[in-house]
Amino acid sequence: MSQFDKLIHKILDEKDITYQEAEKVLLYLGYIARAPKGGSSHITFTKSPNQIITLVRTQKPLKKYLVRLIKEAIEYDKQY
Repeated sequence: MSQFDKLIHKILDEKDITYQEAEKVLLYLGYIARAPKGGSSHITFTKSPNQIITLVRTQKPLKKYLVRLIKEAIEYDKQY
């Protein structure tokens, strides 16, 4: 099992993850990261107008509701 597969299973089990781990998964799923001007720590990941996830870069670990949103995105793509 690769490290990426372990990360996916960690998210599917709703365990604590970091911003970097979430970013890696979302970019793999085809989301586009946008950082607002002005140095904000909030990064918005979009795939379509209905698929938007906003993460806070400084949160360690990410809040549970954000992990659930990423889990839903993985399940929506049905790659795992």
